[in-house]
Amino acid sequence: MRTYLAFLFANRRWLIGGFALFLFSSFGQTFFVSLFSADLRGEFELSHGQFGALFTAATLAAALVMTQVGRAVDLYGAHRVVPALMLMLALGAALMAVTFHVWVLFLALFILRLFGQGMMSHTSFTLTGRWFVRERGRATSVAALGLNTGEALLPLAVVAVLALAGWREA
Repeated sequence: MRTYLAFLFANRRWLIGGFALFLFSSFGQTFFVSLFSADLRGEFELSHGQFGALFTAATLAAALVMTQVGRAVDLYGAHRVVPALMLMLALGAALMAVTFHVWVLFLALFILRLFGQGMMSHTSFTLTGRWFVRERGRATSVAALGLNTGEALLPLAVVAVLALAGWREA
């Protein structure tokens, strides 16, 4: 246990970075988007099937684009890639808040899926693997706890905010 705590303390900067990337990936994950699905379906008069098809199309499009965008982590340093990902994720969230048409909703979902669920997770795995050689598995398992933390805390936070404000404000 002592060596594990020493590992955490000695590598806290890199572990917090990987953890944060996984945590921020939550904003594009299915569990998070689903918290808004009832409001989105109501706003755009979509059936469950129509919203599911839209979400699936956005996810598949993001997956296809990710095969090309994902290599940015190899080509550019973390100091360039991570701020760009955060900016794009914020753009996707802002676009979701102001969406006025189903095609804008599709674009917002695409951006959230590509830069949240896809690139944030991919970047965390890639950078954690690059930063750690000897204890790569241990470091990756600690970083991946960021997603578990997001799954545990964000739904509670969203439900609380939704009780006080509308889905756009949340």
